[in-house]
Amino acid sequence: MVAPMLLPRSSLILYWLSTVVASTELGPVVIVPGDGSNQLEARIDKPSTVSWRCSKKSDWFRLWLDTAMLIGDTTCWADNIKLVYDEMTDTLSNNAGVETRVPGFGSTSSMEELDPRIPRHASGVFFKMVEALVKAGLVRGKTIRGAPYDFRYAPSSTVGAEYTGKLRQLVEETANASGRRVSLISHSMGCLQTHYLLGQQSQAWKDRYVERWIPISGPWGGSTKELRLHASGDSEGVPLVNPLSIREEQRSYETNFWLMPVPRWFGKQTLVSTSSKNYTAQDYDAFFEDIGFQAGRQLYRRIANLTSAVEAPGVNVLCMYSLGLDTVESLNYGSNGFDKQPAVVNGDGDGTVNALSLKLCDQWSGPYKYSVERFQNVTHANMIMEGAVIHRIVQVLSEGSASLGPAPALLV
Repeated sequence: MVAPMLLPRSSLILYWLSTVVASTELGPVVIVPGDGSNQLEARIDKPSTVSWRCSKKSDWFRLWLDTAMLIGDTTCWADNIKLVYDEMTDTLSNNAGVETRVPGFGSTSSMEELDPRIPRHASGVFFKMVEALVKAGLVRGKTIRGAPYDFRYAPSSTVGAEYTGKLRQLVEETANASGRRVSLISHSMGCLQTHYLLGQQSQAWKDRYVERWIPISGPWGGSTKELRLHASGDSEGVPLVNPLSIREEQRSYETNFWLMPVPRWFGKQTLVSTSSKNYTAQDYDAFFEDIGFQAGRQLYRRIANLTSAVEAPGVNVLCMYSLGLDTVESLNYGSNGFDKQPAVVNGDGDGTVNALSLKLCDQWSGPYKYSVERFQNVTHANMIMEGAVIHRIVQVLSEGSASLGPAPALLV
């Protein structure tokens, strides 16, 4: 489960939005959202339910995010959204009798707000950013495109791999329709999705279709916080939700392994401890064995090499992140076991991702323009809603976008 991100009320945001000047120089934009930052729909016809309170059959409805369902019927919601892992075939799928779909691919409609029934855009995610881009002269669905996805799957699964192909096609389609190279904007896990896409393309493809990439709050080396949801569940601040009631659901997401601390970068730092044992990022087999989730070992291996090298992407980059906030650095379960919540030791970061991980884009070098802009005390979720960040994005986009030129004879 991922926590809904609430829109901050800031007069600074309104001021900067009012000062954005429309410019015909802005090229097209494709936005790749983070974990749980777009809606997900479901249709169910289940052979059985986990409770008499749960519906057994329903036509298409919004599964993420329906705040009332999440809080009021958490067990039903978790059983509908969880994935099922078949260890024999090494495949992931929906629970029995559940179909899912991602609405609005190509548009930002399912990314601007997660639960539109909540008034005053309080479940807004990309709403303010898209409004600013429109004010600057871009057009929803034409020169502002959205690439929502099923955030439970990583590119190591069939569903995740299909998304990578669709994202590539969307970039090409958007560039060809406008005759201009595309600026990619991504947030959080969307940075990993975009990094993976770019790593799969030839340099010729990137040079033709991509003007620049603006990754925001990228969890390049993972986040210690992820280990909590695997061990004891994490309600992530959502009221009235028992972490243990969603632990199985959280463990089932392939992407919750992709976001774990990468051994290469976290080294031998103690991340989880009990009264008798310490666990580092080198000890995942023992960690999963001891928390009683042996399947986690294979699920982690599926994603271990997707983006862990954090190599320079071969396009112009403006990497943006924030520091200065308490961020989980280690979890101590003492002698209480993993069914209790841990004592937390904090370090630096953006409240979700550790500074060590956020700063990995600082190391990129090569023939392309790599730059970094750091903010202070802006939370991970609020980075895409913060006025200063949005203002800077519009400034960078105003630098223009090159035309495509003639297509090469062979481009792969």
